[in-house]
Order: sequence, then C-alpha cells, then structure tokens
Amino acid sequence: MALTELERAAVQLQLDQARAALHRMELGEMEVSLSYNGESVTYSAANPGSLRSYIRGLEVQLGLRAFARARSRGVVFG
Repeated sequence: MALTELERAAVQLQLDQARAALHRMELGEMEVSLSYNGESVTYSAANPGSLRSYIRGLEVQLGLRAFARARSRGVVFG
C-alpha cells in the first residue's frame, strides 16, 4: 500500500525522531521517549534492540528497507 504524501511526511518525522532518540541513547542517555499517534513509548539503555526494530519498521513503510527484520550475518572462518 502506497503512502500519501501526508502519511509519508508523518512516518518520515517519526523515523527522524526515532533515529535521534537512538543517537541520544548511544551517547549515554539512560532513557529516551517517543510520542506518536497519541501514545508515548520509553526505551531504556537495556532495550535498544526494540528501538532499532521500531526504526526498521518505519524504514520499511518508507520503502528504505525491504524487510523489517535485521539480516543475519554469516560467519566466515579462515
């Protein structure tokens, strides 16, 4: 389903805010909060994976990523 320009702008804003929150968390903030659709979610340094998953989901909505799941990383020996 294609997003309208207004929906795309809203999702892009959410993505920008989520990326900024992840950046703040990586710089040492213990908790970051995001608000969207009338809800507020707080992510802590103990669960950055949840925030990364949220970011991947937004990227899928915008067509910046094909899948919401993180890709597996193969291990090569030798």
